Amino acid sequence: MNNPVIKKKSGMQKSFFERMAPVVFLGPAVIMLVCISIIPIGYSFYLSFQSYNLAMPASTVHFVGIKNYMDMLADKNFIASIQWTLTFAVVVVAIETVLGLVIASMLNSEASARFAAPFKTLLIIPMMVAAVVSATVWKLMFYPVYGVVNNTLSLMGFSEINWLGETFYAKIAIIIVEVWMATPFCVLVFQAALKTVSTEMIEAARVDGASGPRIFFSITLPTIRNFIALVISIRISDALRAFDAVMQLTNGAPGASTETIGTTIYKTAFRYNNVGQGSAGAFIFFVVVSIVAVATMLIMRKQDN
Repeated sequence: MNNPVIKKKSGMQKSFFERMAPVVFLGPAVIMLVCISIIPIGYSFYLSFQSYNLAMPASTVHFVGIKNYMDMLADKNFIASIQWTLTFAVVVVAIETVLGLVIASMLNSEASARFAAPFKTLLIIPMMVAAVVSATVWKLMFYPVYGVVNNTLSLMGFSEINWLGETFYAKIAIIIVEVWMATPFCVLVFQAALKTVSTEMIEAARVDGASGPRIFFSITLPTIRNFIALVISIRISDALRAFDAVMQLTNGAPGASTETIGTTIYKTAFRYNNVGQGSAGAFIFFVVVSIVAVATMLIMRKQDN
C-alpha cells in the first residue's frame, strides 16, 4: 500500500538534489574562475594604490592613494602609447575588414569555386602560427641589409627602407604583420556569412539589371552586417591588446614611438620594477577598452536601428 508521507519525502529529496545539481557542476568552474581571475584582479587593484617597487624590500610598500594613476596620466610616453594604440586598432581593423570582405567575396564566387579549398588552407596558416614566431619571421624579412622585403624592392627599382629603424616605417611594419596574422579570421567569418545571403534575391536583382557592385552594397552588405559588427568588435578588442608582435619586432623602438598600452604597462611593472604604477596603468587601460567597446556597441546598435 502506497504511503503518501514516503512519496512526499522522496519528492522533497529529489527536488533538493535537482536544486543542488547546478551548484555541484558549476562549483569547480566558479572556484577556478575566482582563483585565477577575480582574486588576481582584486589584488592588482589593491596594488594600484600602493607604492610597490620590486627592487625594494617589502617593508617599503605603503599606501599612496591615486598617485600612481596621476603619475601614469602625467607620463607623456603612456599618453602617446594610448594614442598610437587607438590609431593602430582603427587602421588595422579597417584594413582587415575590407580585405577580408574582398577575399571572401572572391572565394565565394563561382569562378574561383575549384580553387577555394587550397586558398582556405593557405589562409589558415597565419592563424595557426604563434604571434611571436610570425613576428620573428617578419623581423628577418624586414632587415635592411639581407631582408627579403628590401631585396624585393631593390629588384623592382625602389630604394631600400629602414623598416624597423624609422618611426613611420616601423609603425607600417607592425600594421602589416598584424593584418597578415588577423585577416584570415575575417575571411573565414565573412565567407560563412556570405553563405547566408539569399541567392534568390541576387538572381532577382540580376534579372532586374542590377550590377555587381549594386547587388553587393544593396543586398549582400545589409544581410551580413551583424557578422561585420561581430568581426569589428572582436578585432578591435584584440588590436587594443597588441603586445607580442610589437615586442618582437621593435620592442617599442625607435625611442618609444611604437610602444602600445600593453608594452608600456609591462615595462613599467616588470622592467622598471614599479608594480604599483603598472597596476594603475592596467586599470586605466581597462577603462579605455571599456569605453571603446561600449562606443562600438552603440554605433552598431544605431546602424541596426
